[in-house]
Amino acid sequence: MIGNVTSAKTGGHRYYVCGGYQRKGKEFCSYVSWRKERAEEIVSNKLRTTLLRLLMDNNLEEEIRMYHNDKNKHVSVQQSNLEAEISFLKKKVQAIETDIKSGKGKPFHQEMLDEMNQELRVKMAEYEALAQGNTTVDVSEEYIASVKYDIRTFISLLDDEVANRQMLHQLAGKYISKLLIQRETKKMYLTRHFMYDDTVLFEKTIVIEW
Repeated sequence: MIGNVTSAKTGGHRYYVCGGYQRKGKEFCSYVSWRKERAEEIVSNKLRTTLLRLLMDNNLEEEIRMYHNDKNKHVSVQQSNLEAEISFLKKKVQAIETDIKSGKGKPFHQEMLDEMNQELRVKMAEYEALAQGNTTVDVSEEYIASVKYDIRTFISLLDDEVANRQMLHQLAGKYISKLLIQRETKKMYLTRHFMYDDTVLFEKTIVIEW
């Protein structure tokens, strides 16, 4: 069940309703609505807690670093495997070249050497492509300071007795990419992300019990 920004008034209360139910009817969803105030209270409390943690020490920078390390983990494994293969091929090429120069080479050794050199060039090209794709994170101090300022502002807005909904929605749109509500499990899945230009610096989904 996805919280739809459209709300329905029932008994003086406002509710988030299933978008599928609205579009396709009861065949798609039996429609169990979520009380708007309660849903927003739960999300606000969880957001406040997680955002406050990012302000502690260098937690924001560490989360960004850990996200990229984990994201590039498979690339590092591929690079490590290619390094081993390249090293092995270089040793074999060197051994065959030594045999040919010393007169110990067989008639087929030159053909074998050509094939190995071709394979070596392919492996080295693959390694270079992986190295270029495995970018390091280089975020300016100004960006970190800007995000922390936004987080403090966001928390302050959440704590206000009279919420400035326009500013809340503006900041939420910058740092929250998705909110999924599962009616069956009574859980919410809130995805936070931080963008730098078009690059995702950090993305994490937190689970909120209803």
